[in-house]
Amino acid sequence: MSTATGGDESDVVASLLALPFSRRTLAEQQQVIANGRPTPALELTENRKHLARHFKTDNYRRYPWMTGCKKTNRLYCWRCLLFSADRSSAWTSGGFVALGNLTNSAHCHQESAAHLQATVSLKTFGDAGLDLQLDERRRHQILAHNNAVRQNREILKRLINVVVFLGKRELAFRGRGEGKDSDSRGNYVELLEFLSKYDTPLRCHLDTATVFMGTSSSIQNDLIQSVADVMTEAMRDEVKKTPFVSIMVDETTDIGNAARMSYVLRYAHDGGVKERFFKYDDVSGDKRAEAVAGRVLEFLEGCECAAKVVAQCYDGAAVVASGLNAVQAKIKEKIPQALFVHCYAHSLNLVMSQGTAKIKECKVFFSHLGGLAAFFTKSAIRTKLLDEICQRRAPRVAPTRWNFSSRLVCTVYEWREELLQLFQFIVDHHDDFAEDAVHSADGYITLLTSFEFCFLLSTFNSIFAYADALFGILQDNEFDMQFCLSSIHDFCSTTEREKGNFDAIYEDVVRDIGAPSGCKARRQGQGDVRAVYRQLHTEILDNILTQLRDRFKDHEKLPFLALLDPKKFSTYSENFPNSELESLGGSYGRHFDLPRLKTELTVVYNMSNFEGRSPAELLQFLTQRELSESMQQLHHLACLVVTIPVSASSGERSFSALGRIKTHTRNTTGQDQLGALALLSIEKGLLTELKSKDKLHDAAIAHFIKKDQRMDFIFK
Repeated sequence: MSTATGGDESDVVASLLALPFSRRTLAEQQQVIANGRPTPALELTENRKHLARHFKTDNYRRYPWMTGCKKTNRLYCWRCLLFSADRSSAWTSGGFVALGNLTNSAHCHQESAAHLQATVSLKTFGDAGLDLQLDERRRHQILAHNNAVRQNREILKRLINVVVFLGKRELAFRGRGEGKDSDSRGNYVELLEFLSKYDTPLRCHLDTATVFMGTSSSIQNDLIQSVADVMTEAMRDEVKKTPFVSIMVDETTDIGNAARMSYVLRYAHDGGVKERFFKYDDVSGDKRAEAVAGRVLEFLEGCECAAKVVAQCYDGAAVVASGLNAVQAKIKEKIPQALFVHCYAHSLNLVMSQGTAKIKECKVFFSHLGGLAAFFTKSAIRTKLLDEICQRRAPRVAPTRWNFSSRLVCTVYEWREELLQLFQFIVDHHDDFAEDAVHSADGYITLLTSFEFCFLLSTFNSIFAYADALFGILQDNEFDMQFCLSSIHDFCSTTEREKGNFDAIYEDVVRDIGAPSGCKARRQGQGDVRAVYRQLHTEILDNILTQLRDRFKDHEKLPFLALLDPKKFSTYSENFPNSELESLGGSYGRHFDLPRLKTELTVVYNMSNFEGRSPAELLQFLTQRELSESMQQLHHLACLVVTIPVSASSGERSFSALGRIKTHTRNTTGQDQLGALALLSIEKGLLTELKSKDKLHDAAIAHFIKKDQRMDFIFK
């Protein structure tokens, strides 16, 4: 025991109070232990009534754990100062000064559990230090383990790269047999074998691995799912950061006759608009409105975004067509602000199909047009002849895709003379063709030279060029609803103007075909053939206009969209749109500070920096210029406007991927693997982004080791 009474040794206790023993290096700790317990003489007194008590250094011998501090002039427990985490006792924190109670307090303290634990730690400190210094075998084992883990993770990264490569390109992973003697081992194994020729570590692993080679079907499935899990987490992180979300749902039947429902979320992120595919859901078992709505709500809860949903969009697919209103109504019961938007592209399809369906002449016209397109698909010889004479193919007609019919109209209108030559060639060389082909060709010659067919062809061609452009706008997820509504309004104006073009169309057809016969007028009970065709022309355009105005009424429910209409900024600078702002408060008021928003909008309307910017451009401008926080309410409004969808086309595109992934040869693909493969294909942009930012491999490995632990992938 040291009996020093001052100097540096007595300051050790003060330094331990300032810098605890546990926060010192091992060398410093060893030095403190080696120096021993300071036992300085303290000028510690206590006066009680007429009795004065003075501290005696003999107490250090009575209590071999006691120490003192000259600086604070107090007593402490040396052992607890070093090793106890309990700082509630006076012996370890504030210091002991009550000399009249010294004996009782000292006995209580040395019998406490914290003191006993500190005593054991002090007595075994040398052993622990010896272990850390001398256990070279353990240290080498850790180094060897971590080196093996590092190698294993590098191999696993190569396997993940192969999964990403095949998944992005929608290539099959497995073959008929993956054994070494098989000539069809599958793309996954074959690609690994190819890479191993130029990758020595991979070659060594494939040649020597016995427990985990990484080529089995279960490993492939786990790797695919692990990559998909990373992508899903990244998308959910995006959703957490965005203020508003829209849900888009579509449904189709796959090659295995299973009903698949696709979930897509639309939201603003990083200054742009994202439409992310999340997963497929098998709804073959129950297609009732209650079940569909329940699945949608369950999906939203799983993404933790139900409170952010501002719109829901469907295209009237089979799974929701009969109960479309019921589905959206049940979701609105749970999420009142979830505005229902019937897919605008689908609505335009219905406008163009139903707008002419009740007119007999139009129905006959499109029936002939569809037959003409089908004529070339029934024979390779006819298709080759079409390629040689017209140098292009006739678009196929799809009953559910009116824009396919519009393309066919424009094609036949443009290539009518060449088609006449083709059909005449078939008739002239009738010995080289089947009887039905010659018969049909002769009929199409008559059709293509008839006044009524050519008149309808010219009539529809004049508006279908605009309709095709509108289809493209409505299916582009970059455009916001305000722009799409403006485009629909322009299409209505164009269709209205086409009413005045009857004379030009009529005269052009008369010049090419000749005047029509009077039989049609007599059939209509009129004497003027021109008047009959004028009436038909007007009826067609009026029907289309009526359907357009009837089906696109969403703007009546969303007057607040006009707040960010760039065409009106100059007008709003003089007359603020208070009614539109009030409509926002009625629908989504809880998301906004309306007085603050009005102030920010006033700035927008009066500054040239914002002039002419669409909502999407405005959102990008605010993000790039770091104005999102300064003009937070404006940023929220821009996010809301671009988040409301106009089309469920992203869901349809996901089914294109479904058709490519789940073919006849891969019809046994499981539900989980199917969704994971679709995610890798559809969201390949996100996959590339994660890989470029080095956020893919380690995260995928973390997911994978939860599924497979046959090799060491975790560092010690």
